[in-house]
Amino acid sequence: MKTESILFAAKAKGPFALLKRAKAITGRYGLTPTKIDEALNLFAQSLKQFNCGASFPITTVVLNRNSHVIAKYLNQNIEFLVHGLTHIDYAHLPPDQQFIHLRRARQIFSHIGIKPTGFRSPYLRRGEDLYKAIEAAGFSYVSNQPVMWDVLDSDDFTPTTKNNFARALEFYEPWLAEKRPVLPEFRGNLVEIPVSLPDDEILIDRLESEGNGLVAKSWQRILSQTYDRGELFTLQLHPERTAGCREGLNAVLAAARSLTPVVWITRMDELAAWWQARAKVGAELTPIEDEKYQLTIQPLEGATLLARNLSIDGPTTAWSDGYQLVENRSVTFSCPIRPIIGLSPRCAPALADFLRQQGFIVDVSDDGSQYAFYFDLTEFTASQQLSILNQLEQTDRPLIRLGRWPHGAKAALTLTGDIDALTLWEYGLRFIGR
Repeated sequence: MKTESILFAAKAKGPFALLKRAKAITGRYGLTPTKIDEALNLFAQSLKQFNCGASFPITTVVLNRNSHVIAKYLNQNIEFLVHGLTHIDYAHLPPDQQFIHLRRARQIFSHIGIKPTGFRSPYLRRGEDLYKAIEAAGFSYVSNQPVMWDVLDSDDFTPTTKNNFARALEFYEPWLAEKRPVLPEFRGNLVEIPVSLPDDEILIDRLESEGNGLVAKSWQRILSQTYDRGELFTLQLHPERTAGCREGLNAVLAAARSLTPVVWITRMDELAAWWQARAKVGAELTPIEDEKYQLTIQPLEGATLLARNLSIDGPTTAWSDGYQLVENRSVTFSCPIRPIIGLSPRCAPALADFLRQQGFIVDVSDDGSQYAFYFDLTEFTASQQLSILNQLEQTDRPLIRLGRWPHGAKAALTLTGDIDALTLWEYGLRFIGR
């Protein structure tokens, strides 16, 4: 395991980049936790300034050695989640060892006074056996899936940074944001919260962009695309790089706070809880006379009901993208067709599940003529998700649905950053799996 950890780190960053980072970390870490404590405090100041929280995955042995440092941040709207028992590649552990590690990690967190609900693997490693172990160990969400946004200009790359970036793509194998929606999704009973790239590690260490404004520009571009699409931006900033990236962090938070409809800035545990709760909300569409319907949704604090091209009998306010925000939870309206989505009985169950996760109201019927939208897809894969959403949103057909996010928010932003070590000694211990 000792040799494997060193080789794996070299594979992740490249041997020359690893040596270069070895020099950089001496400026970010010290012989005591003081430097990282100061970085965490700087991060916390930004959170306080913009009235928001953050979610920090921390390696369990690091938390156990430094619980006195971490304790002061527990009442500052900061969530700590499990980042492995030790900093190793969990995808390559046998399934029984995966579970033993995860269960032990939760026990140590609980003994310290933290009840973790989320897990992120070191190196964002993932695998089916690992996800089963994460769920079996009692976690409710995971944040392992990277997504790369098209916000970088490769013409500005040097040969070295171009190679560094290519290595990152090869190592992380991210989804591409231009090819699928960037949103939470269920993996069994777990909520997967995707991590947006480029993050601070790619921008600062691989692209050597500290001080040239690329961090702020890249993250603001992601926020803009996220907002236009109504999706999720999981901004990853490792606390060790807070000083060099704080300008970019604050720029994104300021921009997010300025938007209307609002951006929901939340922690990952709150995000996962919302996604789980909203998925359980039922909606009943009842015909009450010719071309007139009543829609009732089950109560959920913060639930948003949106209507497009419908005359609602009740108070509404203009929202975005042609939608009105409906203020009541039981409404009547007139419409020549059902302004929801009809699905053929032959449709793949995955399509109905996906649409419901997005907040759409679906009905199964052989008669497609009575619905604003109708699908008869016997197969449905992730590669079709964006196309389906575009069909539903890039039209003026009448539609009523639940919003993805609470309290009328159009998009969501969550802040995160792994804590792998608090001292130089601990950083070195990572490479021998301790």
